[in-house]
Amino acid sequence: MNVQHLRYFLAMMETGSVSRAAERIGITQPTLSVALKRLENEFGVQLFAADGRGLRALPSAKRLEQYARMAVRALSEAKRDLDKGASDRLRIGLLPSLSPGWLTAMVKAWDGPIQIVEASVEELQEKISRESLDIGLTALPDQPNSPHHVILREPFKLFTGNTHELAGQRTVALTALNQQPFVLRQSCERTGMGRRLAEVARIRFKVVAKTKQEATAAALVAAGLGCTLAPRSWGFSGLNSLEVTGLQLDRSIGLLWKTAKGARGATKMIDALEAQTISLAKPPAIA
Repeated sequence: MNVQHLRYFLAMMETGSVSRAAERIGITQPTLSVALKRLENEFGVQLFAADGRGLRALPSAKRLEQYARMAVRALSEAKRDLDKGASDRLRIGLLPSLSPGWLTAMVKAWDGPIQIVEASVEELQEKISRESLDIGLTALPDQPNSPHHVILREPFKLFTGNTHELAGQRTVALTALNQQPFVLRQSCERTGMGRRLAEVARIRFKVVAKTKQEATAAALVAAGLGCTLAPRSWGFSGLNSLEVTGLQLDRSIGLLWKTAKGARGATKMIDALEAQTISLAKPPAIA
């Protein structure tokens, strides 16, 4: 059933005239007549009878009127309620390389409905700029063009599996990584800078796998296929992390927003995220 047809019907009942009802709701008289005829077909009963040049409401129309009013009122209330829920929803953007702990902290800090979107640094900045997201937890650029708050600055480390030849070491020189089997994290926001630093140090990794999925990269490293470079808080279970001397590579994680709702979300989440910083940034224990 077309709800709009019920509204047309109610306008007809209130005005008592096809011409006045059509004028009130901004449609043509033939369009209104067709809608009323379709309602009659829906209910299988005649609602109006010809009365001179107009229409006269029959008792069946008067009985239907009360139900139509209740239905239209209920649907209007439902729309208002749903619109309110949508306006209360906080749209959050997340960088895929973030530790799951960040998401947990954010969800607990916001007491309303949320919507989560994963995207790259560039995509998150664009979505926040266009206000299709309210807030983003991301790697901040050197000069953010939106309001922001830095949560953590962390270095990149080398991650290996427990059976890797470097497992058990706490540090390794960047130059010692030449020709090491390497799992390339394609979603890493600092890949370009890492390549440039490796070129300066005259080392070349032997890439054995490429993946955009962080969990897949971690599984491949844990299985001993190769090592990878990742932010300190990236650690998954079953991995070891080593400081890489000679590697000046880090990132700043923070909240980025533009809308007033995003600012409210940031206010609520900053304390919760900073309270998690120590545990999230803690490197995995060496086996």
